[in-house]
Amino acid sequence: MVGFESEGTTPVRKGRQGIAMAIIYIVIGGIVGSVLGHLLTPVWAPLGRSLLTLGSLPGSTWSINLGVVGIQVGGWIDVNVVGVIGLIVGLFWYRRGA
Repeated sequence: MVGFESEGTTPVRKGRQGIAMAIIYIVIGGIVGSVLGHLLTPVWAPLGRSLLTLGSLPGSTWSINLGVVGIQVGGWIDVNVVGVIGLIVGLFWYRRGA
């Protein structure tokens, strides 16, 4: 079949599923790395230094008031040094398993 490779008796689909798994591994690596970076900041301050901050400030939100229903949305991305290392480790982790 086109788009399938067989390993033993179980067909394994390549393509979109592989890209989705790569993104999942990279995101998990980044989250774990960022958490470790924030936890290790008291030990060595440069580990928790933010390299990139996107979005609203922590604690602030965007509000939409429609009269009957109000919606509040807020979020931010804060990447630190250990978070970048976590992203790279997540990519290597994915490549090792693929």
